[in-house]
Amino acid sequence: MIKNGYFRTSSSDKNKIRLFCFPYAGGGASIFRTWQNLLGDRVEVLPAHYKGHEDRIMDKPVSTMKQLVDEIYDELQPLADRPFYLFGHSVGSRVSYELSVRFEKDGNKFFKGLMVSAGLAPDQPEVNPIYDLPDKEFYKGLNKYNKTPEEIYQDKTLWNIFEPVLRADFKLADTYCNRKETSISVPILGLRGTQDPEISTEDILEWGRYTKKGFRSENIEGEHLFIDTNPKQVLREVKKFMYRTGDAI
Repeated sequence: MIKNGYFRTSSSDKNKIRLFCFPYAGGGASIFRTWQNLLGDRVEVLPAHYKGHEDRIMDKPVSTMKQLVDEIYDELQPLADRPFYLFGHSVGSRVSYELSVRFEKDGNKFFKGLMVSAGLAPDQPEVNPIYDLPDKEFYKGLNKYNKTPEEIYQDKTLWNIFEPVLRADFKLADTYCNRKETSISVPILGLRGTQDPEISTEDILEWGRYTKKGFRSENIEGEHLFIDTNPKQVLREVKKFMYRTGDAI
């Protein structure tokens, strides 16, 4: 097990499929806490533990896509030695894509598929950035996405702890845009919330341009954070996607 790194694995079973998961801005590894039990023993769920979040709260948070992807990819390489998938929600979908491009370039033979959930395609800029707004407006902007509890904002001690991490996350999300349109040689699954005001059906369909191996999209009941409110439906689609790409679980 890598201590205090991005991923915590203790399994040496090469028969297991690995699922690397990347959270939305403001979220941490704990949003995937139920996934292991729901997916069963055939899959090893490995959520990313970001700096500044949860048990890494003392680490300086990362605010640029390049730094985050560089650090994660370095740690992922020795773990990508058996069949694996990448799953990301919101900005996590774009982190997953950038990692996919790295694996594509290096010709990793174990990379099986990419799952993008409630995320804009890489060449679509954020049209309403919030990361550099004054505190009050920034807090209001957060509530469009993750319903940050008001007590965190009202308690200045708590706000001083969480505000730098949230700003770093949203700076990463709000300033990212990659217009190179590099296609990958694995299939992509796109997921969208049926009541998501931030991501349209057309937005999800844009991901079809980024694969040479087939794209499909599915609707999940819920708003932008349907990954929190409707994980069972999300994981049904994850299982179906793995089955279609050759991994029955």
